[in-house]
Amino acid sequence: MSSIWKEEMDRWHGLTSLFASLDYWSEVQMTLAQQGTFETAAPLFGRPYLDGNRLLFPRGPGADQDSEGYTDYSIHDVADHFALEVSGQHRGKTYENVAKAWFSDFSDIAKYFVGSKVASRTRTRFRPANLEIVNHRWLDRGPAPHWDQVREPNPGGFDRAVKYFRSDHPERWYLTVTTDSDTSFMLDLTWRELNSIFSDGIPGIEHIPFPKFSDG
Repeated sequence: MSSIWKEEMDRWHGLTSLFASLDYWSEVQMTLAQQGTFETAAPLFGRPYLDGNRLLFPRGPGADQDSEGYTDYSIHDVADHFALEVSGQHRGKTYENVAKAWFSDFSDIAKYFVGSKVASRTRTRFRPANLEIVNHRWLDRGPAPHWDQVREPNPGGFDRAVKYFRSDHPERWYLTVTTDSDTSFMLDLTWRELNSIFSDGIPGIEHIPFPKFSDG
């Protein structure tokens, strides 16, 4: 393996666990749809793919364009950080590659995407709507242990943003467009813990095996 290739793979560390997570949640969504307990078609996303320095998440049948419009997601490698960006159309207005969150590490932004855009939405689309909203466990608790915060403009220039960082590893940080300390709890989970917590309590998916993850 060349040093350039190794450096590239290190930069995208967590990619295989992201793919495994998305495959798992696609199977969960399709199972729920077959049971008649998912409010939309399934899955929400197709298989992601790299296009240069951008990881694209194609829309699945459960996220097709409707009367309100559509939203496409991508993770953009911006040299010194990764940005979660959205493109799409809403009520006739089109937008392209608008950043919504910024993370220093790919694995962290990948966990954020799985937790907030895939797993959480799976739970909210379950019918009847009686599943716990997982993120509520971490609301109003401030940052997770070993995480700290500082007011700092986000890379998009908004000067009242809050940057969260590990006090024992300050190079590891994130910002979102909304003040969002509960994400720090999500990032401290292993990939297996992340998927397990968000799938807990969903009826009818017990037979779906967990994939192997890079961090256990």
